[in-house]
Amino acid sequence: MTGTINKNTVCIYDGPSLGDGVRILVLLSGLATPSINSKTGDMIQTYIVRADMAPDIAAKTGEDSSICGGCNFRPVAVKLAASIGESWVACYVDKIRGPAGAWKSWFAGRVEYVTPAAASARIDKLQRCPGPCRTDCKLDHVHAAIDGEFGYAVYPKSGHARSACKNTGHASGQLGTRDGAYGDPANVPIDVWLSLHVTGAKRTSYTHDWENSPQLAPIAMASIDNQTWPDVDAALNKAWAMGFRTYRVLANGEAPRENEILCPEAPDDSNVQCATCGACNGKPDRATGRPNNMKSVAIPAIT
Repeated sequence: MTGTINKNTVCIYDGPSLGDGVRILVLLSGLATPSINSKTGDMIQTYIVRADMAPDIAAKTGEDSSICGGCNFRPVAVKLAASIGESWVACYVDKIRGPAGAWKSWFAGRVEYVTPAAASARIDKLQRCPGPCRTDCKLDHVHAAIDGEFGYAVYPKSGHARSACKNTGHASGQLGTRDGAYGDPANVPIDVWLSLHVTGAKRTSYTHDWENSPQLAPIAMASIDNQTWPDVDAALNKAWAMGFRTYRVLANGEAPRENEILCPEAPDDSNVQCATCGACNGKPDRATGRPNNMKSVAIPAIT
């Protein structure tokens, strides 16, 4: 390890992708500085990245299949669709600020390796920054603008530390995690996620590779969209038959179905964030001993 240790990020997995065997990493970020993602709120972010190249480079070259599988929101898939006259929506994840920053720190030798269980123990000692908290700890959680080739958000610089929240008494509640804030959790051994999860904390997890990953049903939502599955009805029925709850992108003007709820964060007047909701946690009967009978979740069309 070289240089100053990055106290915000640790590596909890360094090994082959379950998709294609390429060396990948799971970098866990947010230990020292709260996330400023306005949709999710303050949650620990886990980035699944290739070891041999920065995430933004992998996305542009199509090498991101090692961590994203065959997801049709990958930029290379969207460009290919455009070449034959199809208009597809590209992945909304900001590869530059979050995943690439964590990867560059790792590449520079500044990231500590810890086991998922050790990372879980650290997270369990932290508290969530509820934000916005410009007065208490100078953090602006509002996205400033949209810029970049794939519509990346331009975030404010916060200069914010968890210690500021702690010192002012601003932080409260358990800190949750996002499995795969970038990348598909299906490419990582499930034991990594099971060891990472803090009992009782809010979680979110989504996989586009649910058809090949039935083992993820207890912890992840099956992501479904008509860009990937033109026959949405067939995809939903298959996912539900496999024991998944689903997270579905609605078509323009479409309402959630009887066994779906609209994502609580979606309404314009909502003050709910993933950090306070945690509905997208699969069917966690393994941990609770009780089936998760919550409805599946739907979100408005991505435009």
